[in-house]
Amino acid sequence: MLPLRYINCDWNIRMEEDNTPPREASDESARQGLTEESRRHDEAALTQLLDAVPDISIQGYRLDGTVVYWNPASEHLYGYPAREALGANLADLIIPPEDLEIFHQRMQKVRDGVHLPPSEMLILRHREGYPVKVLSCHVVVPHAEDGLRLYCMDMDMAARLRDQEWLWEAVQGGNVGLFEWRPDGSVILSRELKGQLGYLDHQLHNDMEAWRSLIHPDERDEDIRLFEQYTRRPKGRFRIEVRMRHRTGGWRWILYQASPVYGPDGCLSKILGSSVDVTERKLAEEQSERLAYAVEQSPSVMILTNTDGVIEYVNQRFCDNTGFSRDEVLGKRPGMLRYGETNSEKSHQLWTTIQSGKTWEGEFHNRKRSGEPYWEQARISPIRNARGEVTHYIKLAEDISDKRALNERLEYLAFHDPLTGLPNRSLILDRIGQAVAQAHRDQHALAVMFIDLDDFKVINDSLGHDLGDQLLIQVAHRLRSLLRQGDTVARFGGDSFILLLPKLSHAEDAIPVLEKIQKVLNQPIPLSSQQVSVTVSIGISIHPGDSDRPEDLIRHADAAMYRAKAEGRRCYHFYTPEMDAALQERMELDQSMRQALERGEFHLVYQPRVDLASGRVLSLEALVRWHHPQWGMISPGRFIPLAEETGFILSLGPEVLRQACEQIRAWKARGVPTVTVAVNLSARELREPDVVDRILGVLADTGLEASDLEIEITESAAMSSIEQTIRTLTELNTQGVRISIDDFGTAYSSLNYLKRLPVHAIKIDQSFVSEMKDDPANHPEDAAIIRAIIGLGETLGLKVIAEGIENTLQRDFLLDHGCVQGQGYLYSRPVPAEDVERLLNPAQA
Repeated sequence: MLPLRYINCDWNIRMEEDNTPPREASDESARQGLTEESRRHDEAALTQLLDAVPDISIQGYRLDGTVVYWNPASEHLYGYPAREALGANLADLIIPPEDLEIFHQRMQKVRDGVHLPPSEMLILRHREGYPVKVLSCHVVVPHAEDGLRLYCMDMDMAARLRDQEWLWEAVQGGNVGLFEWRPDGSVILSRELKGQLGYLDHQLHNDMEAWRSLIHPDERDEDIRLFEQYTRRPKGRFRIEVRMRHRTGGWRWILYQASPVYGPDGCLSKILGSSVDVTERKLAEEQSERLAYAVEQSPSVMILTNTDGVIEYVNQRFCDNTGFSRDEVLGKRPGMLRYGETNSEKSHQLWTTIQSGKTWEGEFHNRKRSGEPYWEQARISPIRNARGEVTHYIKLAEDISDKRALNERLEYLAFHDPLTGLPNRSLILDRIGQAVAQAHRDQHALAVMFIDLDDFKVINDSLGHDLGDQLLIQVAHRLRSLLRQGDTVARFGGDSFILLLPKLSHAEDAIPVLEKIQKVLNQPIPLSSQQVSVTVSIGISIHPGDSDRPEDLIRHADAAMYRAKAEGRRCYHFYTPEMDAALQERMELDQSMRQALERGEFHLVYQPRVDLASGRVLSLEALVRWHHPQWGMISPGRFIPLAEETGFILSLGPEVLRQACEQIRAWKARGVPTVTVAVNLSARELREPDVVDRILGVLADTGLEASDLEIEITESAAMSSIEQTIRTLTELNTQGVRISIDDFGTAYSSLNYLKRLPVHAIKIDQSFVSEMKDDPANHPEDAAIIRAIIGLGETLGLKVIAEGIENTLQRDFLLDHGCVQGQGYLYSRPVPAEDVERLLNPAQA
């Protein structure tokens, strides 16, 4: 309860000479008698002051309740404008009906001069009728006209309570921690702040050192330094993000913010602050940074545009790929990269797709800053905000220029021969199929020619594969030069070519083309430092007479080609149905040959190599024979060329070597005197990387000496890949295996290479010897070749062995010219192993 006091204040604002404002105030109990003018002046000053109070509602009224003052804050709090409140009775304005009696009783006490109403919480009434809760306090002020007046000061407690509740909810809901630091070093930490670190209120003391100990060691010193620096000079708002150890052992990022509070003396009183756990935000930022780094370092080109297609971002890969800097493309449209004309259909499809919220995928033909074109594979997708609205488009792209070029190359190679550039087997079959369909519609004929080089294997083995490839390229070029419009020439494989002649009126129309081919290919072909002459065998099939199927037309032409070769080569042959039987026989022979190896149908015979004067056996040559259970003996001339052509020789050759070595071992075991046995090694076996290990392995397995074995290779095989041949033969010779060259004089030996080969003998091919079985004088060319070979052997220190000696005339010619070794029917046919024992054992003979 407040005592009744009468206060009179003089609010004249003036300055004295010493710059101190004068103030006159007196307790009416001690001093009275102010003039009327002074009172009016005081009231005006008071009114001006009260009007300026923003948050406190002040009402002035007489002791009968009539309102004489109503400040703007009262208008806002109670809803009555001043013009309506002034002159009205306070009881009618803001006193609830149920409290009117109490109001009048208190006003009466004031009029009786007893007491003012106590300061207390009151429930008053708004103009709209709802209650207003206020903290109300009254003061009595004397007035010149009508004595005393009451001034009531009301503070809206509902608003203040609401603000407090909102603040508390913000602290609780936002998990905001609070702290207070004082200059004496003491600190108060709120429950929420401790809870952010996993502690209950009593588990973490209000101690600065305890709080400091939780800071991450890597950052502790720097964070403490910054806070202490702020306490010394607390300007502005303090803000720092600190990594703090959680009670569970993990680390949490806490944002601390604080502001200084000053006392009446202007000195720092305390620092009040808040804390917020921003770990999730930091993790999101780190993830965003990692994502941004990944985007920047991504191997894919990335472009971000707004919904109008204006570029807002490109990554470094874009700059690296295109040569454009970011400044050159930001604010531009991706169309600036386009190479060539706009594909309006593709552009429309792209925008329709992405504007509908879907992803578009496709290829762009763009240009780099240098103008160089490139292809890219792109994927463009919309980016949506939290409301699902499309705000941007993102393009992820990859430069596929190399991949596209590779695909084009692979597609080309899928249908073209990489060596000659001609169409391959697949493409020619397709072309023939198209030509057959066209021929059906137009009622005309077409021809398919199968062209095969004669003796290409000999040329390839003699000159080497590099020059062999060059020969095929030259042949392809010449064939291409003969093409008419619509014709197609293809490389079918190896040394075989296919020529398609569509739109023929008659089958005979192909003959002039055949003759041109023979003429053009018969001309010498320059290869490196030499010229090579080639001939071809050609088979021809005709549509519609021979077949309607492309595969059959090629197969028939192939059969006709084999007939041309059988008839002496260097010619052509048209297909006839009888040729299918020959081709079928060849296929059956190949299949049976492979089965024969599994069944053990191959065996060896041996032909002695003798001293021509005495007939004494000096060595043996092992020759393979095939006895078929149904067909009987198969001539080596039938199956050996096929085995070499198909590669079966790589299986047959090791079997021959094994049988020969096992036979030598068997002879030695029985005490039969043995001589060196020569085994033929094909050109394909010679090129095998493990041929030396295989030969030495068989010798080791059978327990033979290297001197028990001689390896025969043909002259053409020796000249094939000559450097590799020299290395292989040298390695065998070093191990003690003797080497001889068979069929000498039939290929293109280089004397420079020949002298480097570690061979001990050369064999005169039987074709030269057989020509002289009547009278050598009638065959001067063959005789000259034989004499040259014998002279070459003597010069190089090589033994010379003649093959195919069938009579004494041949023997005598050879002896007369210095050839002392040979083999042939004059001395012995190839015989089985048991017959060889009689030749080797003089006692048995």
